Amino acid sequence: MKFKALALLLLAMVAGTPASAACTQTFNLGVMGPPALRVFGNDFGSTTHFEDCYNFTLTGAADSFGATFEFDLSSLRNIDISSLSLTGGSLSSALTDTSPSSFSFSNLAAGVYQFVVTGDVTGRNGFDWFGQVGYVGAMVTANAVAAPVPEPGTYALLAVGLLAVGATVRRRQQS
Repeated sequence: MKFKALALLLLAMVAGTPASAACTQTFNLGVMGPPALRVFGNDFGSTTHFEDCYNFTLTGAADSFGATFEFDLSSLRNIDISSLSLTGGSLSSALTDTSPSSFSFSNLAAGVYQFVVTGDVTGRNGFDWFGQVGYVGAMVTANAVAAPVPEPGTYALLAVGLLAVGATVRRRQQS
């Protein structure tokens, strides 16, 4: 009986473990502001599936945005970035953007993050004069803009305005 309970516990632990990216290559973008700008990219000389992981540390609350550009100098191969995702920091799950030409991730807290570029190089291998396909991108982190909080004076003016409207309505009802 104890063996069954132990097996069920082990199965529950494995099923509850979040999947992490199987990085084909890992790069370090270092410590980022905000504000900060980092350029990233990779090139490929043969067909492959890739999950390039870029690790960085964010020093303060920020919004992150950027763009990627695919380049194809090969007559044999093509490149297609399928998604960009962000994990780590205070995120409870991965944020994924499936429109890789431009991306944005909002309300990030300070912490250690991993940015993953996923895609495929298709076509055929063989000798090609220029032969390279790849991508280049830029990521910008900017100070997160907090929602504005009204000042006490604003609430006071609102209260005075509501009292004035109420007094006007009451006076009209009495006459």
